[in-house]
This record gives sequence, structure tokens and C-alpha cells, in this order.
Amino acid sequence: MTFDGPSGGHDAVMRTRTAGALTLLPLGTLAPRPGESWSGEELDLALVMPEGVRLQVVDYLSRCPVYLAWMEYTRDVIGDRFGVSGGSAIASDGTFYWRLDGVEYIREYGIAVPEAAIRHMESHSWIPPEVGQDRYFEIYDELMKMIG
Repeated sequence: MTFDGPSGGHDAVMRTRTAGALTLLPLGTLAPRPGESWSGEELDLALVMPEGVRLQVVDYLSRCPVYLAWMEYTRDVIGDRFGVSGGSAIASDGTFYWRLDGVEYIREYGIAVPEAAIRHMESHSWIPPEVGQDRYFEIYDELMKMIG
């Protein structure tokens, strides 16, 4: 099952990986870009994921570890439908990263994620990869350099 979401293919994911280097990709508009503050104004309601894909994406993202555990309580900036304790925290599956409240934007509004992310999740049978301690710290260090 695929979804033609925002551009960005599997090749784009592979090009970001270089020998021995870790490159994490923002999950579309649901993550701050390196060196920038996140703004809900970037959320695109024009492109909505189908319900079936949406539920699989929400389940996958919800099972990934949090790396930057910021405790800010965030409120839904679109329709005030939800609030999230620690909503500005950053989670990752080791390839993509996103704000913790991003999961709720997907659940509530179907905010689309890049097609490359959908294919990545599908390639793992919708089960996030295991992250050992060394890999966890590698991802944490990279996120701190990028947006911490």
C-alpha cells in the first residue's frame, strides 16, 4: 500500500546515508528543520492521508523512542482539538524524526508525511526498527547537533 504524499522518494533517503555517517530526515512538516524553530503554520491540510494509511503511520510513530524529551505542553494550532504533554519532544526511528505532537496532527487531521517515509515504514512491515543503546546515543547526538 502506498500513498502519494509530499515528494521525496526512497532514493532521496538512500542519498542521505553516507558511509559511517548518520543523517536524519525531518518527517515533512511535522519536524523542525535544523537550525529553525517549528511553526504550525507549515502544516498542510490540503494533502490528507487515507484513513488506513493514517492509522498505520500513527501506530508506527507512536512506538518509536523519544530522544529529546522536552516537556513543553503543546496545543493543537489548527483546531484546538488536542493538547500533548511533552508535545515539542523529538522522536525518531533512526531515519526520520518528528515532534511528538506530530502523531496527533496525523491522527486528527491526516497531515501527510513524505512518500519516502511511507515506503520506509512499509519496508519494516510497519514495525519500527530495534534501537540498541549505542545506536540510541548516536541518534541522540545527531539530533542534538541538528536541533537541540
